[in-house]
Parts: sequence; structure tokens; C-alpha cells
Amino acid sequence: MSFFNRFFKNNKFPQENNDGTIQIIDNKLICKGNHGINSCEVNLDNLQYAYIIINRNKVPYLFLFDFHQNSIPTNFKGFKNAYEQLSKRFNFNDAVFLENVNKKMELKKEIWRKQYESTYAIIEGREYKDYENGFEIHSPQKQFISWETTYEELEKNENTIFKESPYKQKILKFIYPIRIGNILLFDFSIYFDNKRTDVPVLHFYTHCFDKLGTDKSYNDLKNILKNDIKLSDHSGGYERNDQKNIGFNLNGMKLSICYTYDGDWHYNGGYTSLSIENHRDYPNFLIDSDYENKMIVSNYLILDGKIDISGDYKRNRKIKRRPKKLTEQFQSQTIIWIDDVNNKIGFSSNQFSQVYEKEEIKSFCIQNILPAKGSGGGNLEIILENQKYNFAVLTENCHFFDKYAEKIKELTNKELVFGEEYHDC
Repeated sequence: MSFFNRFFKNNKFPQENNDGTIQIIDNKLICKGNHGINSCEVNLDNLQYAYIIINRNKVPYLFLFDFHQNSIPTNFKGFKNAYEQLSKRFNFNDAVFLENVNKKMELKKEIWRKQYESTYAIIEGREYKDYENGFEIHSPQKQFISWETTYEELEKNENTIFKESPYKQKILKFIYPIRIGNILLFDFSIYFDNKRTDVPVLHFYTHCFDKLGTDKSYNDLKNILKNDIKLSDHSGGYERNDQKNIGFNLNGMKLSICYTYDGDWHYNGGYTSLSIENHRDYPNFLIDSDYENKMIVSNYLILDGKIDISGDYKRNRKIKRRPKKLTEQFQSQTIIWIDDVNNKIGFSSNQFSQVYEKEEIKSFCIQNILPAKGSGGGNLEIILENQKYNFAVLTENCHFFDKYAEKIKELTNKELVFGEEYHDC
């Protein structure tokens, strides 16, 4: 009898029952609990780490992370057989698993982790100072890319390809390593989820693994960044037992690194997350001179209250500055206006506005969110002809817009309905 078989024979697994079943089929672990409880499918090709968990109720689980969290009950029928298959394939630490699985205490212990080749490198002997300018693609003919480069421009770059993240997100990746300052990154990516592609990229990211999957990656990156970037541009951070984080301001580009350890709500990721977010302002995107010069206010409705309108113009091309004609006539008042000459319906509050062709708007919805754990709120939502989902154009307190419902219908000559209320949980 092999050592492996003798080991399992001499150590007891939890007794199995009929609460559910576990089996491995076609490279997937399939866990089916009665009535759907604890049911999941684990893609074994994507397995990143495994833990033995005993929860607050003293119930043991095998925790498997395949970019999704899966808690596998150890008492389901077929568990022992499935575990033995997994252990042979991945070389689980069986001693840690069997030593702890029958304990009657809350615990969390790692029994396996996927090992990666290092996904970053520190450039020795060079002192690049171009962090705030952009990054360099290390293609055969190196190419420097400004942080001002748009989604559209990078999509056309011959050194990029599209892929799908484990969470089904569309991401843009670089075929070659890229350099940011004195750091080489071998798996640099862009979240390609912005509806506007004519603006500079808003979010870059990568996972920096060292060869052992430890916080050495965090310390390496922190040390080089603190050395290269002046102290006044450090944007704070924290170092706790469960997580370390530090940020840097690169003239409006926020570079941050974060490493997560085991904790009550976290698992050791084994990598440092490096994120670069674009917080720079681009006021030219807010200007629509063509419409501002010819706009006519044919009719209007003033709304009195502390009303918000989105200012996220980097994601919504409809968001513009408040036209000067509105400020001159109505000062800072919130307004819905009709422009019959140019066939428009407009909305403005604070310093922002949104303007639509009349035909674009199918109808309106007033959505009230009742206070609960959260404070609740009220939205005036637009339903566009070419979109499935409503989106809020104006926001205030719960039931604020109710009193304006008939006036909005009369002004816009559009249908208006009330959404089903729900609690802000």
C-alpha cells in the first residue's frame, strides 16, 4: 500500500450524509446541495488556492477559489473521493487538512496555492522619471504611450489584443511587457468597459506575483515607488494585519498598490494589485459650443430642491457644462427645458447639463427608494428608445419628484410612470 493510501486510511474524514453530492466531471468539481444550498461548480483549470475552513457554526468546508468563492461541505456524499482526486492532482497539504478538519473551533488554513512566475521586475541601474507621462511598450521597437491616449487609439495599436477576464469583463492586454518608470510589468491590462471610447483610458491594472506568491511583491514595489516619487506626491495608505495599501499621485494619475492577507473577510491573494486610475480633468469634453450658440428655451419647468445631476462626463458623452444662457436667465436653478426650434429636451442642475433629441426619449420613470439601512432617494429616470434600462438624470430625496410628475408629462409630452418602490438595504 502506497504512503498516500496509508495516510488517508489512518486519518478520518468527516462522516458523509445525504445533504448533497460532490463529484468531478470533465475537469469540474460539481457540488449539489439539497434545495440548492451550497451548490456550485468549480473550474479546476482556474483553481488559484484552497483552504480548510471551519465557520462560526463549527461546520468544516473545503474552500476553493477559481476566481469565484466556493465552499464545499465536507459531509456531502462523495467528498472523500473528490478530495483524494484533487489532492493527487494539485498536491494539497493533506496533513494540514486532516489535522484540522474535525476540530470544533473557527479556523482558516491554506492547504494549496498556485505558483506563478514573477509577473514584474524592478529595473536595476536605470532611473526613469517619466511616471506621470505614461508607459512604454517593450515591443521590438519600443513605443511610449501617453496617459492621454484614448481607448480608440489603444484599440487600434498593433501591440494590443482583447481578452475576457474570469468575470466576463472585456479587457485590453498588451502583447509585450510594459515599463512604468523603473518597473516592468508582464501582464498589464485595461478595463475596456467605458461607453465613451474617445476619452483617455480611465483604469489600468495588473496583478504582481513574485515566484513564491508572497508580500515580497508589495515590498519591492513600495520601495521603488517611494524612492522614485517625491514624498509630497504620496497619497497616503495603511498597513494592517489583513491588508497593506499605499497610493501615489502622478499629476492626476492615481497609482496604488495593495496586498491582502488572510483575515476575517479576506483570503491571501498571493499578489500585489497595482492599479492606475485617471483622475485628470478634461474640461474641453464638457463644451458643446454648437448647441450652446443656437439653443432656445421654448418652455421650461423649475424644480426647487437640492437636486443632483451626474458630472461623470468621462463615461457619458451626454454630460456637458451648464449653458451660459441658462445661468443668465435662471441663475443656478434646476431646470428641465424644451427647445422646439432645435427639437431638444434638456436637464440642468449645478454646473452640468444633459440634452437629448426629443425622439431619443421614449418615456420617464420616477423611482423612489425607501429609507432602510441606507438613506433612500428619488430619481427622475429616462427610458431611451434604443436602450433596455432606465438611468437617472436627476436625483433628490425619496418622493421628491412625485409632485412634479404631471408637470413633467405636460411639459415633455412624454409618458411618465412610477417604478415599484423598494428599500435601500
